Amino acid sequence: MKLFVAQNPPQAHILCELLLSHNIQVEVRGEGMFGLQGELPMDDSSLPYLWLIDEHKQTQAKAIIAEFEQTNSASANSEWQCEECGEVNEGQFALCWQCGHAAAS
Repeated sequence: MKLFVAQNPPQAHILCELLLSHNIQVEVRGEGMFGLQGELPMDDSSLPYLWLIDEHKQTQAKAIIAEFEQTNSASANSEWQCEECGEVNEGQFALCWQCGHAAAS
């Protein structure tokens, strides 16, 4: 069953490996269509997706995906202040745009 539609192949593979690490059998499908971006409309039917092999694990898989998305969205939206120059940077950046210093872990 189709479990999750990813925005790009790397996102699909990251989530696939995360679910596999929790013993949830999934596979990435539909990533070949992603290369046709610009030639075809990109919607849920042409984006890569995760296919769940064992439908009994759907609830557990969706919970893991939701936690992953929440964690990534929170860190991408959190601003951080550079320890080197004091500049405030958006959470999506790992390096300070002002001085190039890496964000503290």
